[in-house]
Parts: sequence; C-alpha cells; structure tokens
Amino acid sequence: MSNSAQSIATPVVRGLLAALTTLGIAIAVVVVPALAAQVAGTASTATALDAIIIALNVLILGHGGGIVLTTGVVDGAVTLTPIGLLILLLALSARTLRGVGRKLVPVRDDGMLRHGALRDLGVALGAYATAYASGLAVLAAMGRSADTSPLVPSALVSGAMVAVLGGLTGLLWSLRRDPTDELPGVRVLDLLPSPYGEVARAALITLATLLSLGLATMLVLILLALPAQAALFEQLQPGIIGGIVLALLQLALLPLLAIWALVVLVGGTVGVGTGTGISLDGAQTGVLPALPMLGALPGPGEFPAAAWALMLLPAIAVGLGAARLVRDVAELEQRDRLTAWIAYPLVIVVALLLIAGLSGGGIGEDRLAHVGPQVGTMLLPLLGIAVLGAGAVYGVLGTPLIPWTRRAVDSLRERVERAEQEERGESPREQGTAATAGDGADGAAESDARSASGSAGADTDDAADTHDAGVEANPGEDEADLWSTADVDSESADEESPAEDQRSAAEDS
Repeated sequence: MSNSAQSIATPVVRGLLAALTTLGIAIAVVVVPALAAQVAGTASTATALDAIIIALNVLILGHGGGIVLTTGVVDGAVTLTPIGLLILLLALSARTLRGVGRKLVPVRDDGMLRHGALRDLGVALGAYATAYASGLAVLAAMGRSADTSPLVPSALVSGAMVAVLGGLTGLLWSLRRDPTDELPGVRVLDLLPSPYGEVARAALITLATLLSLGLATMLVLILLALPAQAALFEQLQPGIIGGIVLALLQLALLPLLAIWALVVLVGGTVGVGTGTGISLDGAQTGVLPALPMLGALPGPGEFPAAAWALMLLPAIAVGLGAARLVRDVAELEQRDRLTAWIAYPLVIVVALLLIAGLSGGGIGEDRLAHVGPQVGTMLLPLLGIAVLGAGAVYGVLGTPLIPWTRRAVDSLRERVERAEQEERGESPREQGTAATAGDGADGAAESDARSASGSAGADTDDAADTHDAGVEANPGEDEADLWSTADVDSESADEESPAEDQRSAAEDS
C-alpha cells in the first residue's frame, strides 16, 4: 500500500493528472457556451456535434494555434488569437501547477530549497507539458469538419508553450511563502541574482501599467461608441443566450484590442485589413466584421497634431518603473547599477514587441489577411520612449542632480531671506538705536534728579531726625540755647538804635 501511494505521489504522475485536469476545465470553458448558443438558436441548423467542433476550434485559437476555414465567406487560415481566452488558459495552468508544487514541498522550514526539489519540479513540469500538448493535438484532430480544419502541429506547439509558461509560473508561485514569527518568508523574484531580480520587478510593474493604460483607452472608446455598438447588436438579434455568448466572445477579444490601443499610444500603427491603419496621425479603415465591439474603433479621418502628446502616457509608465528600479538598486555596486539601468529599457522593448506580435494575425486570405499591429512601425518610437523615459529618471534620481539642486535652492533661499531681513531691518534698527540712546539720556537725567532729590530729602530728613532726636534727648539745653539767642538779638538791636537816632537828628538840622 505504501509503495502504491508513493508512486501516485511521484512528480510524473502528479504532472499527468494536472494536465488532464487543466484540459478538462479548458474544454468545459469553451464547450458549455457553444452548446448553450446551439440550444438557444432556434433559427440555426447546427447540431450539438457542430457546436462541440466549433468550440474545439476556438480552443485551438485560444492557445495561439491556427485553423483553416472553407466556409465560402471566409477561406484560408485563421491565426488571430483571442488574448482573453489565452490569459484564462495560462491562469488555469499556473493555478494547477501551483497545487502540484505545494504538494511536492520544495521549500524546507528554514526557507531553503530541499535537496532534489528542482529535479522534482522539473520532472512534474515536463510531464505536464508533454501530456497537455499531446492532449491538445488530439483535440485538434478531433475538431475537423467539412468547414473547419485545425492545424495539428500548430496546436501541439502552442499547447506546449502555454503549458510551459503557465506551469512554470505556477511552480514559481508555489515557492512563495509569507514570513511568520518562526519561519522566514520566500519571494520568487528574490530568488533571482542581483540585479536581475530588481530588473524583473521593475519591468513587471511597467508592463502591467502599460497594459492597464491600453485597456483604459479601449474602455473609453467603447463608452464613447455605445450608440453604434447598440445598433450593431440589434442587427444581429442574438437573443438572451446568444447575447451572453456574444458578450463572452467580446470579453475574450477585449485584451486584444487593449494591446492594439497600447501600440497606437507608443507611436505604432495597427492594421484592420489590407490598406488600412490606425495611428496617432489618423485612421483609415474599411469594412469590418459585424462585431459590436469593433464599432469602438475610430472612423476614417485625420487626428489633430495634439494626439501625439498621448505618447507621454507610456513614457510616464516607463518612468515609474525606472524610479522603482533606481530605488531598488541604490545600495548595489556601480557596475550592477549600470547593468540594471541598461537592461531595464531593453526588457521593456523586447516584451512589448513580443506582446504586439502575439496580438496580430489573419482571418482568411482576403482583405483581412493581416490584422493587428505592424511591428516595424512601433520599433523606433518604442525604443525612444523606453530610453528617454528611463534615462530622464536615471538623470534625476540616479545622479547627484537632486541633492545639488536642493542645496542650490536652499542657499538661494537663505540669501533672499537674509537680504529681505536686512532691507526691512536697516531703518528700524537705526531708529531703535537712537530711541534707545534718547531714552537712556532721559532716564539718566531722571535718575540723577531722583537721586539728588532723594539725597536732599534724605539730608533734610536726617537733619530733622537729628534735631528731633536732639530735642528729645536734651530738652533743657535746647530751651536755654533759644533764650540765649533771643538775648543776643535784643542787645544788637539796642546797639543799633542810638546810631539811628543820631542820623535822624542830623537830617532834622
């Protein structure tokens, strides 16, 4: 029993079971809406088997494969990938392999990879990709009919790519662990050597911002064109179930149109048929398929020159990622910083070119033989946006420009404030000095007067106090002195009176 349980738990078996699970979910995602549309479509002559075959063809397209149509309306290869369905399939693969990775327990309790963990993860991924691609090729062979013929080699290759990319993402996701009080945390990007982990983090932030920018632009165009889309929807008359299926189809195509909008924002051109193109210069479109969402595409005409200012939006997104990169590599050596600064814009350019190429394709051999971005038109504008946007941030944040500017501004502010203080403080200071001097003189005079009067008062008081004290001490002596003084005055008065009598007698004679 233990041997059988151990064999079931091997990486090979886990990978095979994960592939079957993912394929089953993917088939259900496309077959259920197709059967619902077939049941609801009373005017349709298609059978349930026809609906399943159509669903399998859509599944091949969703993986990035190709099919050949011979319907009379559309003849030739169809290679336009519904990006929304592709994203869903990648997410399914990642989610399934994440569970496989966690069951294999690649990380020990101390946060390090256990011995043989990479081997087990690689074996599981190989088994998963092999089984998944083989199963998709079998489904492609089963999806043949008189009108449709999926390309089996294309299904095999595209299925392997989806399985590897999605599965690898899921296995890396399984390594992630939040830190706790007892165990350290594990981050996927931290497993990459410096500075490549920092470059990957900044590039992912920038790509997510750019794709969100394209999606927002497309949503704005859809909102502005709601009347035209409503008119197309009424012409189709899909009914309730058909309307739901049509909405799901448009939802699968929405990321595709978002990438097209992003290509236009970075200065490229998107073609919607032979001899057509949409760019910041203007739009030149022809007859398009009767899909309501396509009514949001701008009509023929030239755009104003101010439309080229929209290229600033992706440049800002590149600058935000560059700012994060500068902060992350600030503590690294100069060589590593330069490596990261050079690698970042190159990664952005290569990733966007790959995404733009993936969003292009063709529908038949007629006018819609090429639909999507014209990659050659966006190469130089994209390179300029990436290099100039990142270089501007490097020059501001990665050099001593900001500290030098701050010091210069602080020095200038100090000089201006000093000059203003001197200008405001010259005359008031002089007046204040003079007033202080006058107040000092007046205060000195008043203090002298107060001191003089105080001295005089003090002398008088002292004399009075002394006299009073003397009177009180020797009252008899004071009275004797007063009497003797009065006698002397009377005697002097008597001596003066004979002389006065003689002068009066002489005057009479």
